[in-house]
Amino acid sequence: MSDVAYPRVQSHLARLKLPQIAECVDAVAHEAAKHDWTYLEFLDRLLDAEVSARYRTDVAMKTKLAHFPFVKTLERFDFAFQPAVNERQIRELSALTFIANGENVLFLGPPGVGKTHLAIALGSAASQQAISVYFTTMVDLLEQLHRDAKEDRLDHRLSTLCRPRLLILDEMG
Repeated sequence: MSDVAYPRVQSHLARLKLPQIAECVDAVAHEAAKHDWTYLEFLDRLLDAEVSARYRTDVAMKTKLAHFPFVKTLERFDFAFQPAVNERQIRELSALTFIANGENVLFLGPPGVGKTHLAIALGSAASQQAISVYFTTMVDLLEQLHRDAKEDRLDHRLSTLCRPRLLILDEMG
C-alpha cells in the first residue's frame, strides 16, 4: 500500500468501526500478494475476519448476559452414565426448534441426573446461534420478584424476563 493510502485506509476502518480488518489488513495484504489473490478474494478474507470477530464477541456477550453458573455442553454430557435420558430426543432439542416454535421444555428427575447440565448445554447452543438466553434458579427468581415488588419495580423485572428468547428456570423443586 502506498504511504498516502495506508493511513487513510486505517482512518476509514476506524471511522467505519472495523477493528478486526484494521488489525489484520497488513497480514492479509501480504498473503494476497504472495498467492496472487484477486481483489474479490482479498476483500472476502478481510470481511470474513471482521464477521468472525464480531460473531465471537456476540457469543461471548450473550453467554455473559445469560448468567450461566458454569459452562456445559452436550458433547460433555455422559449419556452412558444416564441411560434414562433419551439421547436422540436431546439431540433433537439441540436443533433449538422449540425456541422458534415458542414451546416449553421441562427436564424432570431426581437430583444428579444432569438436568442443569442439559439446560445449560441447550442455553449455550442457543447463545452460539445468537439467541438471547437468561438462566436463573427459581429461588433467585422468587427473591428478585419479591424484592422488586417491595420496591415497586415488578413491571420492570417482568419486562426484563420477557426479553430473552430462551428463559431457563432451574431448581424448581
